Amino acid sequence: MRVVIPFILFLFVIMSQTYAEITYTTYSKLVYPGYSPEDKNISLTIYYRDGTTETIIIPPVIPHNKTICYLWGTWKLSFEITNTNPYTVFVAIPDVIWCYNQTLPYSEDFQKVYVSGVVATYTNDTMVTLNGENGIWVPPYTTVKVQRRGIFFQEINVSIVADSHKVIGPALVDIVWVFDGDLLETYVRKHGVKISNYRLLVKGVIIKRSDNTQTLSMVIPAPLVLKDYDSFRKLLGRYDVDIWVDSYREYILKHRMLSLKNSKRYNKVETPVFYIQPDDTLLPTIDDILAPVHIHDVSKPFDVPAMVLTTDDGDLESIEFSYVMYKY
Repeated sequence: MRVVIPFILFLFVIMSQTYAEITYTTYSKLVYPGYSPEDKNISLTIYYRDGTTETIIIPPVIPHNKTICYLWGTWKLSFEITNTNPYTVFVAIPDVIWCYNQTLPYSEDFQKVYVSGVVATYTNDTMVTLNGENGIWVPPYTTVKVQRRGIFFQEINVSIVADSHKVIGPALVDIVWVFDGDLLETYVRKHGVKISNYRLLVKGVIIKRSDNTQTLSMVIPAPLVLKDYDSFRKLLGRYDVDIWVDSYREYILKHRMLSLKNSKRYNKVETPVFYIQPDDTLLPTIDDILAPVHIHDVSKPFDVPAMVLTTDDGDLESIEFSYVMYKY
């Protein structure tokens, strides 16, 4: 009915304005009047008394995707390999540091986005090869530090259906990439080799797609994280604006509660199931003049820090970010 009713009104206007010139109207082959299954358009043919005809095609309202921004950058993962054996061992290092996608809670108060992207690992030419395997030699009772580097890229899209009045909330990215150190540790632990002290450094940039949006308002979790990380440090320059919040889950929950309160539906709607973080004063902190450190409790539901931002109207400048995660 959203398509047929505007068509009928349009037809009425034409007939009322040019009634003396219109003999009759007809439709192309239809499943129901005004609908063409071949091209999905409404087709109206007008026959005039002078023998000429005019065909008007009215396209229906259909969803279409828009890319609103790109997110890309570099990552560096370092960790320590300790040989507890009284002899030298060769430890193979994967050519590709594997990660997986982890979904975070989503709230309907935000605009849904669709994310596509990739995480890639640079080739490491400093390793040696043993029986076709790339890796390093670790002497007895020795700890060796290993580094791997790579890049990541995300394209963030929204699906637009311009068929009604609605309030548009901030766009919400609800997926992150997770580096899982357990996969590395599982294969070497039984041979007296220990992997520990992970450090993940991420530097990235958010670039607005200016031809699709003038203003960008988004909530973006840290795109790459360590599984069961222990601490997080945002890296800010002297003049950088702090766009970080410590908890993605807590921010979504507070936004949801405020929305329910403003709509006067709080007592009628079941409280969404989220973990409510205790008072921040009860959490341990580490003094550092560079930036505060967020201590992560792995006993809680999966959660990560997030970026909350709104750009100026028409501003084309990219937004840079960087952070470090630790797992001991």
